[in-house]
Amino acid sequence: MRDIVPNLTTLAQYLKAQKETPELFRPTRCPSCGKTGLWFHGYYDRKADRAPGTHDLVHIFRFFCPCCNCTCSVLPECMSPHRWYLWRIQQAAIVLVLVGRSIAAVAKEIAPSRHTISRWMERLKERFRLHKDVLCQHFIDLGRTDNFASFWSACLSKIP
Repeated sequence: MRDIVPNLTTLAQYLKAQKETPELFRPTRCPSCGKTGLWFHGYYDRKADRAPGTHDLVHIFRFFCPCCNCTCSVLPECMSPHRWYLWRIQQAAIVLVLVGRSIAAVAKEIAPSRHTISRWMERLKERFRLHKDVLCQHFIDLGRTDNFASFWSACLSKIP
């Protein structure tokens, strides 16, 4: 399980916070059992930014719950769980496709491959109804959009 630390929107902020305030990353409760008192359990290295020319590894802190023997990791807001690319890379690719650029052209301009960008777009299309229903409950004006591209363009301009 992963916890997300809010307001760390860049890797520079994340690295600075790790050095200056490491206690910020300790979850208050275990995500599995809800007990307090998690132990620091080391870290694993992850390639955070897969943009061309950057291959820096960052430490992702792990914590252990002595009550249920589960571990959890803590990610900054800028990194997406279970994905190789930062949220900003994913958003840039999706926005370029939504404004009419071909997936092949976007893949040449941004690091992800055509296959990866296609997969992201297919996943968005498959889950469009679910995302639209939930987001329209919080942002009523998004309900005025009439199709997939206009909805996501409006959504990403409102909530980057």
